[in-house]
Amino acid sequence: MNPDIERQQVLFLWTADSSLQSRVVGWNLHDGNDPDRDVAEVPYERGVDALEDGWRLIQSSALHTRSGEVHVAGVLEYEWMFERIVRRSM
Repeated sequence: MNPDIERQQVLFLWTADSSLQSRVVGWNLHDGNDPDRDVAEVPYERGVDALEDGWRLIQSSALHTRSGEVHVAGVLEYEWMFERIVRRSM
């Protein structure tokens, strides 16, 4: 990557279950060229849609076994982290 002409974008998606085919329920985008960029609408309906759009999957959440509880408060557990390199806007 040449930082003079390229930048990294990092995308976090949280899905309804452990499949990239499932519905996106949360997201966050970090743009190396525009740190204040806000994405108000869901960028992809499913995790696989990000892959089809050129994002590279870096990491997914570890799967946890459930103890039988139906309702558990806490963080969204099915997190996917993607990145892509794009041309820096001048």
